[in-house]
Amino acid sequence: MDAELTKSPLLTASPSRAILKFSLPLIIGDFCQQLYNVVDAIVAGRFIGTNALAALGAANPIMNIVIFLLIGFAMGGGVIMSRHFGKKDYEGLKTVMGNALVIGVIFTLAFSIVSICLTNPFLKLLNTKDTLIGGADVYLKIVFAGAIFTYLYNFYCFAVRSVGDSFTPLIFLFVSVILNAALDVLFVVVFKMQIVGTALATVLAQMFSAFLCMLYTHRKFPILRLSKRHLAIDRRCIFEITSYSLSMSIQQVFVYVGRLAIQGLVNTYPENVVAGVNSGSRLDALLQTPMRGYTNALTTYVAQNMGAKKYKRAVDGYKASWAAVAVFGVVSTLFTVFAGKWLVMLFDDNAEVIEAGTGYIVSIGAGYMLMCIIVQSQAVFKAIGMLKTFVVSTFLSIVFRIGLSYLFEYLWGLDGMFWAPTASWVVGGTYCFVAMMIAYRKKLLPLAKSQQDMGFKGSAALSAPKDTTEDEKKI
Repeated sequence: MDAELTKSPLLTASPSRAILKFSLPLIIGDFCQQLYNVVDAIVAGRFIGTNALAALGAANPIMNIVIFLLIGFAMGGGVIMSRHFGKKDYEGLKTVMGNALVIGVIFTLAFSIVSICLTNPFLKLLNTKDTLIGGADVYLKIVFAGAIFTYLYNFYCFAVRSVGDSFTPLIFLFVSVILNAALDVLFVVVFKMQIVGTALATVLAQMFSAFLCMLYTHRKFPILRLSKRHLAIDRRCIFEITSYSLSMSIQQVFVYVGRLAIQGLVNTYPENVVAGVNSGSRLDALLQTPMRGYTNALTTYVAQNMGAKKYKRAVDGYKASWAAVAVFGVVSTLFTVFAGKWLVMLFDDNAEVIEAGTGYIVSIGAGYMLMCIIVQSQAVFKAIGMLKTFVVSTFLSIVFRIGLSYLFEYLWGLDGMFWAPTASWVVGGTYCFVAMMIAYRKKLLPLAKSQQDMGFKGSAALSAPKDTTEDEKKI
Protein backbone atom coordinates (compact mmCIF):
# COMPACT_ATOMS: atom_id res chain seq x y z
CA MET A 1 0.00 0.00 0.00
CA ASP A 2 1.41 3.42 -0.96
CA ALA A 3 2.08 5.17 2.35
CA GLU A 4 1.24 8.58 0.89
CA LEU A 5 -2.25 7.40 0.01
CA THR A 6 -2.96 6.26 3.57
CA LYS A 7 -2.11 9.61 5.16
CA SER A 8 -4.64 12.37 5.70
CA PRO A 9 -3.91 15.97 6.78
CA LEU A 10 -7.16 15.78 8.74
CA LEU A 11 -5.36 13.46 11.17
CA THR A 12 -2.14 15.45 11.47
CA ALA A 13 -2.40 19.17 10.62
CA SER A 14 -3.72 21.78 13.08
CA PRO A 15 -7.53 21.40 13.37
CA SER A 16 -8.55 24.85 12.11
CA ARG A 17 -6.13 24.75 9.19
CA ALA A 18 -6.94 21.13 8.30
CA ILE A 19 -10.71 21.70 8.19
CA LEU A 20 -10.47 24.98 6.30
CA LYS A 21 -8.01 23.63 3.73
CA PHE A 22 -10.09 20.49 3.22
CA SER A 23 -13.29 22.53 2.95
CA LEU A 24 -12.17 24.97 0.26
CA PRO A 25 -12.48 22.49 -2.64
CA LEU A 26 -15.82 21.34 -1.19
CA ILE A 27 -17.12 24.91 -1.06
CA ILE A 28 -15.98 25.65 -4.58
CA GLY A 29 -17.36 22.30 -5.74
CA ASP A 30 -20.75 22.89 -4.12
CA PHE A 31 -20.80 26.37 -5.63
CA CYS A 32 -20.07 24.89 -9.06
CA GLN A 33 -22.77 22.24 -8.51
CA GLN A 34 -25.32 24.97 -7.80
CA LEU A 35 -24.20 26.78 -10.95
CA TYR A 36 -25.78 23.97 -12.97
CA ASN A 37 -29.23 25.16 -11.90
CA VAL A 38 -28.34 28.85 -11.92
CA VAL A 39 -26.98 28.72 -15.48
CA ASP A 40 -30.05 26.79 -16.63
CA ALA A 41 -32.30 29.41 -15.03
CA ILE A 42 -30.40 32.38 -16.49
CA VAL A 43 -30.40 30.88 -19.98
CA ALA A 44 -34.10 30.00 -19.68
CA GLY A 45 -35.08 33.44 -18.39
CA ARG A 46 -33.00 35.40 -20.86
CA PHE A 47 -33.28 33.34 -24.05
CA ILE A 48 -36.58 31.44 -23.72
CA GLY A 49 -38.73 33.69 -21.51
CA THR A 50 -40.27 34.24 -18.10
CA ASN A 51 -42.60 31.27 -18.64
CA ALA A 52 -39.60 28.92 -18.97
CA LEU A 53 -37.99 30.42 -15.86
CA ALA A 54 -41.22 29.85 -13.94
CA ALA A 55 -41.44 26.26 -15.27
CA LEU A 56 -37.93 25.55 -13.96
CA GLY A 57 -39.02 27.07 -10.66
CA ALA A 58 -41.96 24.66 -10.46
CA ALA A 59 -39.69 21.72 -11.35
CA ASN A 60 -36.83 22.65 -9.04
CA PRO A 61 -38.19 21.41 -5.65
CA ILE A 62 -39.22 18.05 -7.15
CA MET A 63 -35.86 17.65 -8.85
CA ASN A 64 -33.98 18.54 -5.68
CA ILE A 65 -35.86 15.95 -3.62
CA VAL A 66 -34.71 13.17 -5.94
CA ILE A 67 -31.18 14.45 -6.56
CA PHE A 68 -30.40 15.23 -2.92
CA LEU A 69 -31.92 11.94 -1.81
CA LEU A 70 -29.31 10.24 -3.99
CA ILE A 71 -26.56 12.54 -2.71
CA GLY A 72 -27.56 11.72 0.87
CA PHE A 73 -27.37 8.02 0.05
CA ALA A 74 -23.82 8.49 -1.29
CA MET A 75 -22.87 10.63 1.71
CA GLY A 76 -23.77 7.92 4.23
CA GLY A 77 -21.25 5.48 2.82
CA GLY A 78 -18.61 8.21 2.80
CA VAL A 79 -18.94 8.84 6.56
CA ILE A 80 -18.43 5.13 7.34
CA MET A 81 -15.47 4.96 4.96
CA SER A 82 -13.87 7.90 6.81
CA ARG A 83 -14.11 5.95 10.06
CA HIS A 84 -12.44 2.87 8.54
CA PHE A 85 -9.72 5.04 7.03
CA GLY A 86 -9.06 6.62 10.43
CA LYS A 87 -8.75 3.12 11.94
CA LYS A 88 -6.41 2.09 9.08
CA ASP A 89 -8.85 -0.72 8.26
CA TYR A 90 -8.36 -0.47 4.50
CA GLU A 91 -9.94 -3.83 3.67
CA GLY A 92 -13.03 -2.80 5.62
CA LEU A 93 -13.03 0.51 3.76
CA LYS A 94 -13.11 -1.32 0.41
CA THR A 95 -15.90 -3.63 1.59
CA VAL A 96 -18.00 -0.65 2.63
CA MET A 97 -17.25 1.09 -0.67
CA GLY A 98 -18.15 -1.97 -2.76
CA ASN A 99 -21.40 -2.65 -0.92
CA ALA A 100 -22.39 1.03 -0.98
CA LEU A 101 -21.76 1.14 -4.72
CA VAL A 102 -23.90 -1.91 -5.43
CA ILE A 103 -26.85 -0.93 -3.27
CA GLY A 104 -26.61 2.71 -4.40
CA VAL A 105 -26.73 1.90 -8.11
CA ILE A 106 -29.72 -0.44 -7.64
CA PHE A 107 -31.54 2.14 -5.53
CA THR A 108 -30.81 4.96 -7.99
CA LEU A 109 -32.03 3.08 -11.06
CA ALA A 110 -35.23 1.96 -9.35
CA PHE A 111 -35.94 5.38 -7.88
CA SER A 112 -35.28 7.10 -11.22
CA ILE A 113 -37.89 4.97 -12.96
CA VAL A 114 -40.48 5.70 -10.28
CA SER A 115 -39.66 9.42 -10.38
CA ILE A 116 -40.05 9.62 -14.17
CA CYS A 117 -43.51 8.06 -13.90
CA LEU A 118 -44.66 10.46 -11.16
CA THR A 119 -43.44 13.85 -12.40
CA ASN A 120 -46.73 14.92 -13.97
CA PRO A 121 -48.96 13.91 -11.02
CA PHE A 122 -46.64 15.69 -8.58
CA LEU A 123 -46.67 18.88 -10.63
CA LYS A 124 -50.46 18.87 -10.61
CA LEU A 125 -50.51 18.14 -6.89
CA LEU A 126 -48.46 21.31 -6.36
CA ASN A 127 -51.05 23.49 -8.11
CA THR A 128 -48.69 24.07 -11.03
CA LYS A 129 -50.35 26.19 -13.70
CA ASP A 130 -51.25 24.43 -16.96
CA THR A 131 -49.00 26.83 -18.86
CA LEU A 132 -45.99 25.58 -16.85
CA ILE A 133 -46.64 21.83 -16.53
CA GLY A 134 -45.45 20.89 -20.04
CA GLY A 135 -42.01 22.46 -19.73
CA ALA A 136 -41.50 21.40 -16.10
CA ASP A 137 -42.55 17.81 -16.86
CA VAL A 138 -40.17 17.27 -19.78
CA TYR A 139 -37.30 18.90 -17.87
CA LEU A 140 -37.78 16.57 -14.88
CA LYS A 141 -38.08 13.42 -17.00
CA ILE A 142 -34.78 14.11 -18.79
CA VAL A 143 -32.92 14.99 -15.57
CA PHE A 144 -34.24 11.88 -13.77
CA ALA A 145 -33.25 9.68 -16.72
CA GLY A 146 -29.66 10.80 -16.10
CA ALA A 147 -29.79 10.60 -12.30
CA ILE A 148 -27.45 7.58 -12.25
CA PHE A 149 -24.60 9.87 -13.35
CA THR A 150 -25.36 12.27 -10.51
CA TYR A 151 -25.19 9.39 -8.03
CA LEU A 152 -21.96 7.94 -9.42
CA TYR A 153 -20.22 11.32 -9.43
CA ASN A 154 -21.20 12.05 -5.83
CA PHE A 155 -20.41 8.50 -4.67
CA TYR A 156 -16.84 8.70 -5.96
CA CYS A 157 -16.50 12.23 -4.61
CA PHE A 158 -17.38 11.07 -1.09
CA ALA A 159 -15.12 8.02 -1.46
CA VAL A 160 -12.13 10.17 -2.38
CA ARG A 161 -12.92 12.69 0.36
CA SER A 162 -13.10 9.90 2.93
CA VAL A 163 -9.36 9.29 2.45
CA GLY A 164 -8.49 12.99 2.70
CA ASP A 165 -8.60 14.27 -0.91
CA SER A 166 -11.19 16.99 -1.49
CA PHE A 167 -9.43 18.62 -4.45
CA THR A 168 -9.53 15.97 -7.20
CA PRO A 169 -13.35 15.88 -7.70
CA LEU A 170 -13.36 19.66 -7.97
CA ILE A 171 -11.31 19.59 -11.16
CA PHE A 172 -13.83 17.40 -12.95
CA LEU A 173 -16.79 19.34 -11.61
CA PHE A 174 -15.30 22.62 -12.78
CA VAL A 175 -14.82 21.20 -16.28
CA SER A 176 -18.37 19.89 -16.24
CA VAL A 177 -19.85 23.27 -15.22
CA ILE A 178 -18.11 24.93 -18.16
CA LEU A 179 -19.38 22.15 -20.43
CA ASN A 180 -22.92 22.62 -19.06
CA ALA A 181 -22.84 26.36 -19.79
CA ALA A 182 -21.49 25.77 -23.30
CA LEU A 183 -24.12 23.12 -24.04
CA ASP A 184 -26.86 25.39 -22.66
CA VAL A 185 -25.89 28.06 -25.16
CA LEU A 186 -25.51 25.53 -27.99
CA PHE A 187 -28.83 23.72 -27.40
CA VAL A 188 -30.97 26.73 -26.44
CA VAL A 189 -29.50 29.72 -28.28
CA VAL A 190 -28.17 28.01 -31.41
CA PHE A 191 -30.36 24.92 -31.87
CA LYS A 192 -33.50 26.51 -30.30
CA MET A 193 -34.28 23.37 -28.26
CA GLN A 194 -36.03 25.42 -25.57
CA ILE A 195 -36.29 23.87 -22.08
CA VAL A 196 -35.31 20.42 -23.41
CA GLY A 197 -31.90 21.85 -24.22
CA THR A 198 -31.24 23.00 -20.65
CA ALA A 199 -32.09 19.53 -19.31
CA LEU A 200 -29.92 17.72 -21.86
CA ALA A 201 -27.01 20.05 -21.12
CA THR A 202 -27.22 19.24 -17.40
CA VAL A 203 -27.36 15.46 -17.91
CA LEU A 204 -24.52 15.34 -20.45
CA ALA A 205 -22.28 17.49 -18.25
CA GLN A 206 -22.98 15.29 -15.20
CA MET A 207 -22.25 12.16 -17.23
CA PHE A 208 -18.90 13.58 -18.32
CA SER A 209 -17.84 14.50 -14.77
CA ALA A 210 -18.96 11.11 -13.41
CA PHE A 211 -16.89 9.09 -15.87
CA LEU A 212 -13.83 11.28 -15.39
CA CYS A 213 -14.05 10.98 -11.61
CA MET A 214 -14.50 7.18 -11.73
CA LEU A 215 -11.58 6.70 -14.09
CA TYR A 216 -9.22 8.95 -12.15
CA THR A 217 -10.16 7.41 -8.79
CA HIS A 218 -9.42 3.92 -10.06
CA ARG A 219 -6.03 4.89 -11.47
CA LYS A 220 -4.85 7.31 -8.78
CA PHE A 221 -6.06 5.66 -5.55
CA PRO A 222 -5.15 1.97 -5.11
CA ILE A 223 -6.75 2.13 -1.66
CA LEU A 224 -10.12 2.66 -3.41
CA ARG A 225 -9.60 0.09 -6.16
CA LEU A 226 -12.26 -2.62 -5.83
CA SER A 227 -12.17 -6.31 -6.72
CA LYS A 228 -15.07 -8.74 -7.09
CA ARG A 229 -14.94 -9.81 -3.44
CA HIS A 230 -15.56 -6.22 -2.32
CA LEU A 231 -18.78 -6.16 -4.38
CA ALA A 232 -20.14 -9.27 -2.66
CA ILE A 233 -23.05 -8.39 -0.39
CA ASP A 234 -22.16 -8.32 3.30
CA ARG A 235 -25.36 -8.21 5.39
CA ARG A 236 -23.85 -6.47 8.39
CA CYS A 237 -22.12 -3.96 6.15
CA ILE A 238 -25.32 -3.33 4.19
CA PHE A 239 -27.24 -2.70 7.42
CA GLU A 240 -24.68 -0.16 8.59
CA ILE A 241 -24.56 1.58 5.21
CA THR A 242 -28.34 1.65 4.95
CA SER A 243 -28.71 3.12 8.44
CA TYR A 244 -26.35 5.96 7.67
CA SER A 245 -27.43 6.50 4.07
CA LEU A 246 -31.14 6.55 4.83
CA SER A 247 -30.56 8.99 7.69
CA MET A 248 -28.65 11.32 5.36
CA SER A 249 -31.24 10.84 2.61
CA ILE A 250 -34.17 11.46 4.95
CA GLN A 251 -32.50 14.67 6.11
CA GLN A 252 -32.10 15.81 2.51
CA VAL A 253 -35.68 14.83 1.70
CA PHE A 254 -37.06 16.68 4.73
CA VAL A 255 -35.39 19.87 3.53
CA TYR A 256 -36.82 19.66 0.04
CA VAL A 257 -40.20 18.29 1.02
CA GLY A 258 -40.53 21.50 3.01
CA ARG A 259 -39.63 23.52 -0.06
CA LEU A 260 -41.98 21.40 -2.15
CA ALA A 261 -44.90 22.11 0.17
CA ILE A 262 -44.12 25.82 0.04
CA GLN A 263 -43.80 25.66 -3.76
CA GLY A 264 -47.42 24.53 -3.85
CA LEU A 265 -48.31 27.77 -2.06
CA VAL A 266 -46.08 29.87 -4.32
CA ASN A 267 -47.65 28.33 -7.43
CA THR A 268 -51.00 29.93 -6.54
CA TYR A 269 -49.44 33.33 -7.32
CA PRO A 270 -48.91 34.83 -10.83
CA GLU A 271 -46.12 33.47 -13.02
CA ASN A 272 -43.88 36.50 -12.41
CA VAL A 273 -43.97 35.83 -8.66
CA VAL A 274 -43.20 32.13 -9.22
CA ALA A 275 -40.25 33.10 -11.42
CA GLY A 276 -39.02 35.60 -8.82
CA VAL A 277 -39.17 33.13 -5.93
CA ASN A 278 -37.39 30.58 -8.14
CA SER A 279 -34.59 33.08 -8.71
CA GLY A 280 -34.37 33.81 -4.98
CA SER A 281 -34.34 30.13 -4.00
CA ARG A 282 -31.51 29.38 -6.43
CA LEU A 283 -29.50 32.26 -5.00
CA ASP A 284 -30.27 30.98 -1.49
CA ALA A 285 -28.85 27.55 -2.37
CA LEU A 286 -25.79 29.24 -3.88
CA LEU A 287 -25.15 31.47 -0.86
CA GLN A 288 -25.37 28.52 1.54
CA THR A 289 -22.55 26.69 -0.24
CA PRO A 290 -19.70 28.04 1.95
CA MET A 291 -21.20 26.71 5.18
CA ARG A 292 -22.35 23.44 3.60
CA GLY A 293 -18.86 22.80 2.23
CA TYR A 294 -17.22 23.69 5.53
CA THR A 295 -19.50 21.45 7.59
CA ASN A 296 -19.07 18.55 5.16
CA ALA A 297 -15.34 18.91 5.81
CA LEU A 298 -16.05 19.05 9.55
CA THR A 299 -17.97 15.74 9.32
CA THR A 300 -15.06 14.01 7.58
CA TYR A 301 -12.57 15.54 10.03
CA VAL A 302 -14.45 14.43 13.14
CA ALA A 303 -15.24 10.97 11.70
CA GLN A 304 -11.60 10.30 10.77
CA ASN A 305 -10.27 11.44 14.14
CA MET A 306 -12.89 9.52 16.11
CA GLY A 307 -12.02 6.44 14.06
CA ALA A 308 -8.33 6.99 14.85
CA LYS A 309 -9.25 7.56 18.55
CA LYS A 310 -7.81 11.08 18.43
CA TYR A 311 -10.67 12.46 20.50
CA LYS A 312 -8.96 15.68 21.57
CA ARG A 313 -8.36 16.58 17.92
CA ALA A 314 -12.05 15.96 17.22
CA VAL A 315 -13.05 18.32 20.04
CA ASP A 316 -10.52 20.95 18.96
CA GLY A 317 -11.93 20.81 15.44
CA TYR A 318 -15.46 21.42 16.71
CA LYS A 319 -14.26 24.42 18.75
CA ALA A 320 -12.45 25.84 15.73
CA SER A 321 -15.62 25.58 13.63
CA TRP A 322 -17.33 28.30 15.68
CA ALA A 323 -15.18 30.95 14.03
CA ALA A 324 -16.44 29.77 10.63
CA VAL A 325 -20.05 29.88 11.87
CA ALA A 326 -19.65 33.51 12.93
CA VAL A 327 -17.92 34.63 9.73
CA PHE A 328 -20.17 32.79 7.29
CA GLY A 329 -23.34 33.79 9.12
CA VAL A 330 -22.59 37.52 9.27
CA VAL A 331 -21.06 37.88 5.80
CA SER A 332 -23.85 35.91 4.09
CA THR A 333 -26.57 37.98 5.75
CA LEU A 334 -24.92 41.29 4.82
CA PHE A 335 -24.39 40.07 1.26
CA THR A 336 -28.09 39.28 0.75
CA VAL A 337 -29.14 42.67 2.14
CA PHE A 338 -26.81 44.76 -0.03
CA ALA A 339 -26.51 42.63 -3.18
CA GLY A 340 -29.74 40.60 -3.27
CA LYS A 341 -31.58 42.82 -5.77
CA TRP A 342 -28.67 42.95 -8.21
CA LEU A 343 -28.26 39.19 -8.12
CA VAL A 344 -31.95 38.63 -8.88
CA MET A 345 -31.68 40.98 -11.86
CA LEU A 346 -29.31 38.48 -13.49
CA PHE A 347 -32.26 36.15 -14.06
CA ASP A 348 -34.88 38.52 -15.45
CA ASP A 349 -35.47 42.25 -15.92
CA ASN A 350 -39.21 42.06 -15.16
CA ALA A 351 -40.04 44.36 -12.22
CA GLU A 352 -42.40 41.86 -10.53
CA VAL A 353 -39.83 39.07 -10.83
CA ILE A 354 -37.14 41.27 -9.29
CA GLU A 355 -39.40 42.40 -6.44
CA ALA A 356 -40.46 38.86 -5.50
CA GLY A 357 -36.95 37.43 -5.77
CA THR A 358 -35.41 40.24 -3.72
CA GLY A 359 -38.05 39.93 -1.00
CA TYR A 360 -37.39 36.21 -0.73
CA ILE A 361 -33.59 36.28 -0.63
CA VAL A 362 -33.32 39.22 1.80
CA SER A 363 -35.84 37.71 4.24
CA ILE A 364 -34.28 34.28 4.27
CA GLY A 365 -30.78 35.76 4.44
CA ALA A 366 -31.62 37.33 7.79
CA GLY A 367 -31.55 33.85 9.35
CA TYR A 368 -28.25 32.59 7.95
CA MET A 369 -26.53 32.66 11.35
CA LEU A 370 -29.17 30.25 12.70
CA MET A 371 -28.77 28.06 9.62
CA CYS A 372 -25.02 27.92 10.23
CA ILE A 373 -25.54 26.71 13.82
CA ILE A 374 -27.89 23.98 12.58
CA VAL A 375 -25.59 22.57 9.88
CA GLN A 376 -22.53 22.82 12.17
CA SER A 377 -24.26 20.71 14.84
CA GLN A 378 -25.61 18.26 12.28
CA ALA A 379 -22.09 17.75 10.89
CA VAL A 380 -20.93 16.49 14.29
CA PHE A 381 -24.11 14.43 14.85
CA LYS A 382 -23.36 12.55 11.61
CA ALA A 383 -19.70 12.01 12.46
CA ILE A 384 -20.26 10.54 15.95
CA GLY A 385 -23.31 8.41 15.08
CA MET A 386 -26.12 10.53 16.61
CA LEU A 387 -28.37 9.75 13.67
CA LYS A 388 -31.69 10.13 15.48
CA THR A 389 -30.75 13.58 16.74
CA PHE A 390 -29.58 14.47 13.26
CA VAL A 391 -32.90 13.49 11.68
CA VAL A 392 -35.06 15.05 14.43
CA SER A 393 -33.27 18.39 14.11
CA THR A 394 -34.10 18.52 10.41
CA PHE A 395 -37.67 17.34 10.97
CA LEU A 396 -38.35 20.13 13.46
CA SER A 397 -37.04 22.83 11.14
CA ILE A 398 -39.06 21.57 8.18
CA VAL A 399 -42.34 21.03 10.03
CA PHE A 400 -42.17 24.53 11.45
CA ARG A 401 -41.13 25.94 8.08
CA ILE A 402 -44.15 24.47 6.35
CA GLY A 403 -46.59 25.38 9.12
CA LEU A 404 -45.29 28.92 9.52
CA SER A 405 -45.23 29.49 5.75
CA TYR A 406 -48.96 28.85 5.47
CA LEU A 407 -49.73 30.72 8.70
CA PHE A 408 -47.62 33.77 7.86
CA GLU A 409 -48.95 33.85 4.30
CA TYR A 410 -52.51 33.79 5.64
CA LEU A 411 -51.77 36.60 8.10
CA TRP A 412 -49.38 38.83 6.12
CA GLY A 413 -49.43 37.60 2.53
CA LEU A 414 -46.39 36.87 0.38
CA ASP A 415 -43.98 38.95 2.47
CA GLY A 416 -45.00 37.01 5.59
CA MET A 417 -44.33 33.71 3.87
CA PHE A 418 -40.80 34.86 3.01
CA TRP A 419 -39.95 35.16 6.73
CA ALA A 420 -41.12 31.63 7.62
CA PRO A 421 -37.75 29.91 6.95
CA THR A 422 -35.92 32.25 9.32
CA ALA A 423 -38.60 31.72 11.99
CA SER A 424 -38.33 27.94 11.61
CA TRP A 425 -34.55 28.13 12.00
CA VAL A 426 -35.07 29.65 15.44
CA VAL A 427 -36.65 26.35 16.53
CA GLY A 428 -34.16 24.12 14.70
CA GLY A 429 -31.18 26.18 15.84
CA THR A 430 -32.23 26.07 19.49
CA TYR A 431 -32.72 22.29 19.40
CA CYS A 432 -29.37 21.70 17.67
CA PHE A 433 -27.45 23.99 20.01
CA VAL A 434 -28.87 22.37 23.16
CA ALA A 435 -28.39 18.80 21.83
CA MET A 436 -24.84 19.60 20.73
CA MET A 437 -23.92 21.10 24.11
CA ILE A 438 -25.21 17.98 25.88
CA ALA A 439 -23.24 15.71 23.53
CA TYR A 440 -20.15 17.88 23.92
CA ARG A 441 -20.19 17.88 27.73
CA LYS A 442 -21.29 14.29 28.31
CA LYS A 443 -19.50 12.52 25.48
CA LEU A 444 -16.85 14.39 23.52
CA LEU A 445 -15.24 16.37 26.33
CA PRO A 446 -14.88 13.38 28.73
CA LEU A 447 -13.22 11.34 25.95
CA ALA A 448 -10.83 14.19 25.15
CA LYS A 449 -9.93 14.80 28.81
CA SER A 450 -9.40 11.09 29.50
CA GLN A 451 -7.13 10.84 26.50
CA GLN A 452 -5.17 13.91 27.55
CA ASP A 453 -4.73 12.53 31.09
CA MET A 454 -3.70 9.05 29.92
CA GLY A 455 -1.48 10.20 27.08
CA PHE A 456 -1.71 9.05 23.49
CA LYS A 457 -0.55 5.47 24.20
CA GLY A 458 -3.13 4.95 26.86
CA SER A 459 -5.85 6.38 24.66
CA ALA A 460 -5.97 3.18 22.67
CA ALA A 461 -7.81 1.61 25.59
CA LEU A 462 -10.68 4.04 25.18
CA SER A 463 -13.65 2.84 23.22
CA ALA A 464 -14.44 4.61 19.99
CA PRO A 465 -18.08 5.52 19.43
CA LYS A 466 -20.14 2.80 17.82
CA ASP A 467 -21.50 3.30 14.31
CA THR A 468 -25.04 3.18 15.65
CA THR A 469 -27.34 5.46 17.56
CA GLU A 470 -26.52 3.77 20.89
CA ASP A 471 -24.52 6.87 21.84
CA GLU A 472 -27.72 8.89 22.01
CA LYS A 473 -29.07 6.74 24.83
CA LYS A 474 -26.24 7.98 27.04
CA ILE A 475 -27.07 11.62 26.43
